[in-house]
Amino acid sequence: MKDDLSINEIIKESFSYTFKDIKKIFSESFFTVLLLTIIFNGLYFLVLKNIVTKFTFLIFFSLMWLVISTIAYKTHRDILLNQTVYNSLFKIFDYTNFKYFFYSALISSFALSPIFLKFFLDRSNITIFGIDSRYLVLLLIPTIYLAFKVILVLPKISLNQRINILSGKEFNNYSGKLFLIFLIISLTFVLPTYFIFSFQVYFIENSKEFYKFIKPFFDFCSFFISYLNYTMVFAALSYSYKKINN
Repeated sequence: MKDDLSINEIIKESFSYTFKDIKKIFSESFFTVLLLTIIFNGLYFLVLKNIVTKFTFLIFFSLMWLVISTIAYKTHRDILLNQTVYNSLFKIFDYTNFKYFFYSALISSFALSPIFLKFFLDRSNITIFGIDSRYLVLLLIPTIYLAFKVILVLPKISLNQRINILSGKEFNNYSGKLFLIFLIISLTFVLPTYFIFSFQVYFIENSKEFYKFIKPFFDFCSFFISYLNYTMVFAALSYSYKKINN
């Protein structure tokens, strides 16, 4: 692999790809964002009615993740194959999308596994050799590092290429750079997310009845910002994969 992965270049290319035509990306994302808004509000309604279970949460979040995977499918193929996917939602129950969903969930779960383990130990009142469970958070350093070592398998999945993580051939040498790229992109969207949240808090405190009416609008705006965030992240993955393998 060539050592030519520039953080500034990847972020610049990803930003350009995401925001080069905001009107176009809004029209392309409209139904995806709308579906995410509907799924979220459906779950919110069930929570309010107190008829939600852990299984319900799993189903709703899995469905949302499948929708997000279609954004990845569209972005990866657009950048790496120059193939336009006009409505990625048609791929939601496609085998490739399920495979992408599985591996992305697996990598994310591994990266965050120390947090899950801490939660389980605290809830079960279990200690390991008398060590405070808070120290388990330190394990996030190696798990996140290893997750980013294999994260470039995701574009390959969207391209329907064979992968074999256990062979070790899928490991990259750029986990630190990839982590910084993800961190910078995520921080870019903190401010607009904060503005949406602030407006919501204002209406909740000053006009609860009116907020109930406009809540779906705020949810839609939040998911559109998230859509831009996801697109930029998947674009960064695509450009990183392209730089390393070309």
